Amino acid sequence: MKTLAKQLKQALNALSYADIGERVGRREKYAALYPSEAQPVTPPAAPSSKWIALGVGDTLPAPVMAYVIGACQRMQANLLLIGDDAMRVRALLAEHLPNLRGIDCKTEEVASASTASVLRAMNLYRGLIFAVSGSEDDPLRPFLRTRRAPRTPVPVVLVSEKTPAAPHQPAPHFAFSA
Repeated sequence: MKTLAKQLKQALNALSYADIGERVGRREKYAALYPSEAQPVTPPAAPSSKWIALGVGDTLPAPVMAYVIGACQRMQANLLLIGDDAMRVRALLAEHLPNLRGIDCKTEEVASASTASVLRAMNLYRGLIFAVSGSEDDPLRPFLRTRRAPRTPVPVVLVSEKTPAAPHQPAPHFAFSA
């Protein structure tokens, strides 16, 4: 039998956690009321619903991957790879896997890289922040060419190496399209 002091202490603790009952489940309530008996419960991390799309053609330039990986890390976003051959996308991505730790990657294979199939793939992901085009033959490049190009649901960023004017390291070149 518990003493009156322990029962009062438990009741006061229960009052201090009264608003917790609205937002947590049965296990969390029990852990809050009986901290010495229950194991600490940590809520599972919510999966990121933000996505950055990357158009993948025959090549995957290192400056483009450095930009995309940095953006995913800063924005805590996942990476959506859009290409016409999923196996080639995986092969090109193999050398960048150590840098992609902690970033969820999904590949959407688009049929013949038509603009309609690319738009359909982009519209599947509600949390898409922006898209990146990094090579001449990637499926996102047609959205940057003319004013009559179909409108994308998000801005498309062009990342490429700038041609050097002097003998120094080439710097990445960025251009934006909305």
